[in-house]
Amino acid sequence: MQFKGEIVKAVDRVADELVATSHFLHQHPELAYEEREAAQRLTALLKARNFEVIEGAGGLPTAFLARAGVERPSATIAFLAEYDALPSLGHACGHNLIAAGSIGAALAIQPFLARLGGQVQVIGCPAEERGGGKIALVKAGLFAGVDAALLVHPSNKNEIFKCALAMRALQVEFFGKSSHAAAAPHLGINALDAVLLSFSNLNALRQQLRGDARIHGIITDGGRAPNIIPDYAAARFYIRALDLHYLKDLHRRVVACLEAAAQATGARVVIHDEGEEYHPMRFNRALGRIFQTNLEALGEQVEQTPEDQELGSTDVGNVSQVVPTIQPTIALTGRSEVVCHTVAFAEAAGGPAGDRALLLAAKTLAMTALDLFADPAARRAVREEFEKDGEEVKGEAAGDEA
Repeated sequence: MQFKGEIVKAVDRVADELVATSHFLHQHPELAYEEREAAQRLTALLKARNFEVIEGAGGLPTAFLARAGVERPSATIAFLAEYDALPSLGHACGHNLIAAGSIGAALAIQPFLARLGGQVQVIGCPAEERGGGKIALVKAGLFAGVDAALLVHPSNKNEIFKCALAMRALQVEFFGKSSHAAAAPHLGINALDAVLLSFSNLNALRQQLRGDARIHGIITDGGRAPNIIPDYAAARFYIRALDLHYLKDLHRRVVACLEAAAQATGARVVIHDEGEEYHPMRFNRALGRIFQTNLEALGEQVEQTPEDQELGSTDVGNVSQVVPTIQPTIALTGRSEVVCHTVAFAEAAGGPAGDRALLLAAKTLAMTALDLFADPAARRAVREEFEKDGEEVKGEAAGDEA
């Protein structure tokens, strides 16, 4: 198609700037809702290219919305930029690459927008790892009027479709009564015992769950000294499932396990939701096929594994419920053992493998956006699939309620 060769060259022209941006983010990791340096660096790059930039979008200080193109577009395509890091591991999920790749795509297609009659947006999305920043942006209406939302996630293989588990995160606090652990243990109520019993209860629950369900947690406070019976202990748990209906039932059963632990030990339990509920991924296969065609045109092969295996959770799922969305993956190293949330993955994301992946992502994203702008039939197919799928989802929900 016309312009695709020029788009590839456009990415190559800004490659040094994109790689430098990725390396800066990698060397300055910031946790959820604290991504001030990242947001400043990314918005400065977009402002320098004459994008209209709104900082603090959706009421989140480290979010942003950048726009370029015509005022009354035939289509509006959003590239999503993530840039929060992981505690201790830094950019072991490769969000430095996601941000640089999405911005690279926007910069590459920008010169053609007047001729295409389109508009591109870069939506800066904080707190994917914890808190669900995109959920707040969805609620704030940032995706209203967007025809498609695109991003590429680094992985250990090239894949187009992958399910995402719905998720609820819980903060759990147990309150007991302190006492001398040796001289007067009978006068204490051990809050740590309640936490440990919670883990035992949940371990017993696991064997009764569906194969897609996941429960995992950590102890965040286990007391102060061995000779003091802990009067306070705390933990965090993630609960996941492929659909919201089962997640709701799973949450009920997890809460029962926690309350049972409190009752057995005499402690008092307080359970808080941590952030918003992450929704499952809603596929748009028409949009995914366009991306795959462009990825293969750049010489890459797709290695699609079962869509419902090796899953995590993402707030991109919430976006996919309101606008046609894809989050394909591009391989960093091709080594199966180099997976997200590991030291090896973080190292790859900051090296030559990461540089290659982000430039490939930028080119493929921009080419996909070009197809949507230039081909009304492609846009229509994407929209019709989204609307049809939405009707099916409503029907399933009505059946659950009945």
